Amino acid sequence: MKQFFSIWCLLVLALSAHAQEVTLYINAALPTIYTQDIAAASFNFSPTFEMKNAIVELEVGDEVQFIIHNNDTVPHTFTIDGLLESDNTIAPSTFEEFSISFLESGTHRFYSDLAQGKWLGASGSILVGYTGNPKFHWNLFDLQTQLSHDLQQGVTDMIPSDYQPEMFLINGAFYPETLDDEDTYITGAVGDQIIISIVNSGLMDHIFHFHGYHVEILDAKVLGDRVGWIKDSIPIKKGEAMTVLLVPDKPGDYPVHDHNLIAVTNVGFYPGGMLTYLSIAE
Repeated sequence: MKQFFSIWCLLVLALSAHAQEVTLYINAALPTIYTQDIAAASFNFSPTFEMKNAIVELEVGDEVQFIIHNNDTVPHTFTIDGLLESDNTIAPSTFEEFSISFLESGTHRFYSDLAQGKWLGASGSILVGYTGNPKFHWNLFDLQTQLSHDLQQGVTDMIPSDYQPEMFLINGAFYPETLDDEDTYITGAVGDQIIISIVNSGLMDHIFHFHGYHVEILDAKVLGDRVGWIKDSIPIKKGEAMTVLLVPDKPGDYPVHDHNLIAVTNVGFYPGGMLTYLSIAE
């Protein structure tokens, strides 16, 4: 009977799966971020560079054909931890296709696993499942100006032991610009089951503190033993891909931010960096 039930579940999953095609472009640029001229790379939905990496939302059971265009002058990879970790290199000015099935709900991080990729910000997110829930996305990244240029120019492919970032971004933006991004600035109502998908694309660990509310960790690729925690402060390790649930119990406007003081500054000026708000209605 158990075997029949398992076969039936797989059949239902197969019948409900959606075939999708997602096209992404790896773009490189020299943008200015809060007066700093930096070197950066990003996965975007078009050939035009944006600091904000692509966010992909899927359903459980989706089979996705990813078409990845490398618009840069150096090779990159399309890497998803646990799902695509080899035979995934894309040469400059070419494209490659990768077929991947997503069988469980949760958050995944995709990135270029090369120094001129992930360490320059080429790292996006995939959220699978949670149909019908309000969904928000935070892609955390930190950078140091001179190091970004050294990486881009091939002067180094290493991160120094005394790495000291100057900028701290959520979805490619710093506070107060984080309030202008609909994926970063959380809005909802009391009782909503709000899903927040978080990836840490940077080189620092972070601890995010929620004023006014607690969240439950539903999924974590690095700190899997934290799943089920209900806290107002949650650890987000380097390389993490995490999903949390927020169910507001009262209305109000509350900040949410990194608990490391340096990470809520812009080139040393406070407030800034990894800071956004929750706006909850009755």
